[in-house]
Amino acid sequence: MLIDSVSHRRRRRALAAGLAAGLALSAAACSTSATAAPSSGATGMDMGQTGGGDMPGMGDVTAAPTTAAFAAAAPTGTGLSSSLHGYSLVPAAHTVAAGKSSMYSFRIDGPDGKAVTRYQTYESEFVLCYIIRSDLTEFSYLQPAMRQDGTWTVTLPALPAGSYRTFATFAAPDSSQGTPLTYQLSTPFTVPGAADPSPAPAPASSATTDGYTVSLTGSPKAGRTGPLSIVVSKGASVVESFQRYLDSYVHLTAFHAGDLAFAQILSLGGVNASTGAMTAEALFPEAGTWQVFVQFDAGGTVHTAVLTVNVA
Repeated sequence: MLIDSVSHRRRRRALAAGLAAGLALSAAACSTSATAAPSSGATGMDMGQTGGGDMPGMGDVTAAPTTAAFAAAAPTGTGLSSSLHGYSLVPAAHTVAAGKSSMYSFRIDGPDGKAVTRYQTYESEFVLCYIIRSDLTEFSYLQPAMRQDGTWTVTLPALPAGSYRTFATFAAPDSSQGTPLTYQLSTPFTVPGAADPSPAPAPASSATTDGYTVSLTGSPKAGRTGPLSIVVSKGASVVESFQRYLDSYVHLTAFHAGDLAFAQILSLGGVNASTGAMTAEALFPEAGTWQVFVQFDAGGTVHTAVLTVNVA
């Protein structure tokens, strides 16, 4: 039996609506405003918008994330291993048919050798799943559903031939010292056929998608955590209103050209009132060219911009 993520989101939206109503009554009585943290397992849930200066974090790029505190299982890891500290990403197959939608299944085995069925909620999900082509020309964020036996299943989009990797990010609920640990594991798979690889695009600090322009600034250094600044604009105006997406306003995922190493990026705060920027703390484990996928929900639609940055 599948644990239906769509049904989960509908129940969470209903819960969010009830919470929002209660908060509105409380705000009217106390002349203060508040927001509720996203519920476990909810994705892309509308928990309010930035802008207007009436929500926590507005105009404050140092505002803390709404999720609980986590620690990285491998702070400077590349995410290129399928196993870490006893946890393993195990795909059901290493080959996916070309040119058509396909079912893809995997499980995450724990230190006891059994499939994990309990997860700590992280970024509003239990498992974050991405696929990326070796030349960085294909990228998808996926929303798998888990069976009771711990098997995760998802429908892949039609993919062109080539070499790919699946990445799974999750938080273990049973870590030492009471702080959940986040893991990034990955495994390769192949779409058979004649591949047509493309070189990584030249470094670009801005990109346009669906009428939105996304600009990125920062001077990232390999192996060091540092800030990245993101500005989203439409026409001549900076966009200051977003729906929550994966427990943030703008979600960033980055991969290294060549080996597909994975960067740990945590979005923080809302839109700064004076600059129109949002910030993220990024840790790029390697120097070189990185492709950054910037995703945000504006107008009820998730948009994806692709930027390329050089890391010294």
